[in-house]
Amino acid sequence: MNAGRWLGGGLICLLTAWVAWPGFSGTAAPGFVPPSVHAGAEAEPYLRSALVNAATPPRVHAASIAALPDGRLFSVWFGGEREGSTDVKIFAAYRETGAQAWGEQHAIASPEQTTADTGLLVRKMGNPVAFVTPHGELWVIYVSVTMGGWATSHINLMRSPDLGRSWLPATRLVTSPFINLSTLVKGGPVFFDNGEVGVPVYHELAGKFAELLVLSETGEVRRKIRMDHGHRTLQPVVLVEDALRAIALMRDGAENPPRAWRSETADGGRSWSAPQLTDLPNPNSALAALRLDDGRLIAVANDTEDERLRLSLLVSEDGGAHWRAIHRFEDRQAQLGQDLTLEQFRPVLAGDLAALGPGPTPAEVAANAEQALCRHGDTCNWQYDYPYLIRADDGEFHLVYTWNRSFVRHLSFNRAWLESKL
Repeated sequence: MNAGRWLGGGLICLLTAWVAWPGFSGTAAPGFVPPSVHAGAEAEPYLRSALVNAATPPRVHAASIAALPDGRLFSVWFGGEREGSTDVKIFAAYRETGAQAWGEQHAIASPEQTTADTGLLVRKMGNPVAFVTPHGELWVIYVSVTMGGWATSHINLMRSPDLGRSWLPATRLVTSPFINLSTLVKGGPVFFDNGEVGVPVYHELAGKFAELLVLSETGEVRRKIRMDHGHRTLQPVVLVEDALRAIALMRDGAENPPRAWRSETADGGRSWSAPQLTDLPNPNSALAALRLDDGRLIAVANDTEDERLRLSLLVSEDGGAHWRAIHRFEDRQAQLGQDLTLEQFRPVLAGDLAALGPGPTPAEVAANAEQALCRHGDTCNWQYDYPYLIRADDGEFHLVYTWNRSFVRHLSFNRAWLESKL
């Protein structure tokens, strides 16, 4: 009897090992879906600007953007009286095909609704990322906090089978089997050839490190892959080359002098090389990047060592180790350490307003920017940060970022404009 039990137990163990061990199962490990190759350059280069959000609420941050299959654009961000306040909600807006101005914003998630959907208390909300999955659903993954700061956060998933006309209840993603704390999101997704979705995430509690969270087609957590160990990398952006190879660029969290980090995988994201510093300055600030059809990389980043007074477009021809700036979207770096008085600030700000394009009135933009940028009502400075960059199926590039803590600016440009800078 005992021998039979031992034999049966042994067979069960062997079967379990066969199923679980990657080399025995007979099922190929999933590979990345490489980015699409786009059409050639258009005849006329352009760079266009618009503001995405309304003037209320007065503070916004951490926008992302998705190109929908029907040609529209969809953008999400968080907004409230200030970052981290309990009135913050996740807002969204559409831009219709062919339009220059964005449509009316609307709240798609709040602490109260997320609490009701998940059955778990939510007090404040943060970074949202929007994208369309390979099977055609619109997803928004966003950060929430029950108690404490961002280091004790969770992430939640909202799914829309009809591109945002309706939403399934939000679900809390369990990214740790223990206390499920300290997972945040910022970068755009990658996709696998078995339908899985890879979401670049990061950890901040008792350490700072990048990770890749892999979800099923319906949003269940499949696995989480550590991309770094320690206290140095945040907010990874993953750039796929082919089914097995990809590069990750990461925000600096601790190094001096501050530089962006780079890691790579050669096995479809199952393991990553030890991060190495690049020559791209990074003042502990988010960056965005894309791989071009010819293999070069472009990035949008605060390429400074201090403050976020400049936002640049950069290119790398060696896989992200070295970078050169080719355009400045915003540049107040000459004013580093030189706060302006209100009398100095207002005429400079007025000169910026015409270039912003469609959106709230110049008076509303100026009022919000002054409230956000002027400390104690007298000394003022600038801030441009948290870029998010995509390329749509038609080849057009779309960049959103936080403009002076108070608006989401959207810049669109074509390949001809980009080639003129390269």
